[in-house]
Amino acid sequence: MGKRWIIIFLAVLNLTSCKKDINAFFIHESVRTRVLESHLLSPVFNTRFADSLSLKFAVFSDIHITEKNDHLFNKLKNDIDQQGIDFFIVAGDLTDNGLPEEYENCRTDFQNLEIPWYVTIGNHDLYQTDGWESWKNYFGPSCFSVGISGLLRLIFLDTSTGTVGKEQFSWLEKALKNSQEKYKIVVTHYPLYDDLVPSIWRLPSAEERYKLLWLLHKYNVYTYIGGHLHTFQHQTLNGLHHFIVGSMYPHDLDKGEHGYLLFSLTGGNLSWEQVVFP
Repeated sequence: MGKRWIIIFLAVLNLTSCKKDINAFFIHESVRTRVLESHLLSPVFNTRFADSLSLKFAVFSDIHITEKNDHLFNKLKNDIDQQGIDFFIVAGDLTDNGLPEEYENCRTDFQNLEIPWYVTIGNHDLYQTDGWESWKNYFGPSCFSVGISGLLRLIFLDTSTGTVGKEQFSWLEKALKNSQEKYKIVVTHYPLYDDLVPSIWRLPSAEERYKLLWLLHKYNVYTYIGGHLHTFQHQTLNGLHHFIVGSMYPHDLDKGEHGYLLFSLTGGNLSWEQVVFP
C-alpha cells in the first residue's frame, strides 16, 4: 500500500471513530452560511486589554480538547507568567470531536489562563451535526477582524471545511483594503502549503490557494498562519511569512515538539520565535 493510501485509510478510520458523528461530514452548514452568520455575531469572550506599543502574544493550534480534558495549559500558564504574554491565539481544532462537553472544557481552560484570547474554527470543531451551533454558543463568529494598538490587524478566516468561498474572499479583501495597520496577520486552520505532495493538510483548491496568495501579497500581509498539520513549519513566500504554527495536542505529534509561536511587538516593531516546551 502506497503512502498516499495509508494516509487516506488512517483519515477514514479516524473519522469513523465512535465519538464522531459521521452525518456531520455530509450534513453541515456551508462556509457561506457560517460566514454570513459570523458577520452578525460578536465574540462571546473578553478580549479587551490595554493597547500598547510593546506586547507579546502566543499562537498555536490543534489542542483537541476531549471529555477527559487532557492538555498542556499548565506549561503555557508558566510561560504566560514568566514571559509576560498578553494574549493568545488558537488556529482551530479546539475540540477533538465537537462535543458540547469538549467546548465547555475548552472555554473553562481558557478562562483559567486569565488572559484574553482569539480563536477560529477547525475541522474537528464541526465533527457533530450541531458543531456549528456549539461553536457559536461558546466562541461566537468563525471569521472576524480585530485591530490592536494601531499597529496590528488580526484577520481570522473560517477554513474549517477546507474552503474559503466567494463571500469570505469578498469580506477578506475589504478587511485588508481598509486596514491601515503596519502589520496584517491572517489566521486560519488550513495552511496554504506544506512539505507533502499530494496532501490533505493544506487547502485543497489550487485556485483558492493562488487567489489567497495574490491577495496577501497585494495588501502586504506580514504573515499567514495555519495549523491542521501537527508540526511547526516556516516558509517565506516572496516576503510573506507562512507558518504552520505547531500543535498543543498533548500526545504524539506528526513531527517535531510541542510548543507555540511567540510574537513580540517592541517599540512598534514585530518579531517572532518558536518556543518549544522542555
